[in-house]
Amino acid sequence: MNKSNLSLIGFLQALGVVVYCALVVGVFWLAERFFVTPPDFFGIILMLVLLVFSAAVSGAIVFGYPAYLALNNRIKDALSVFVYTLLYCLGIIGIVVIILIVMD
Repeated sequence: MNKSNLSLIGFLQALGVVVYCALVVGVFWLAERFFVTPPDFFGIILMLVLLVFSAAVSGAIVFGYPAYLALNNRIKDALSVFVYTLLYCLGIIGIVVIILIVMD
């Protein structure tokens, strides 16, 4: 597989992580509007379960395809996709930070 396809896969995976995080933030934002009181015991349990679920979803997005490639003995491609994903995530974080600085 050529480098541009691996880079595109890394970008799409990074974008998937960003979209998933945005969805979780949207749920929190809506929950804050509807629930004025702080969460009780069951709210804290819900938050912990959401944390575990989010870790699993994010891990599947970031590590799923590289693990598939590694299991098919394409270690170099697996590492490339993983590194591209991390670099694109870092780039997206940088862009968001710059936008926040400019908006402030």
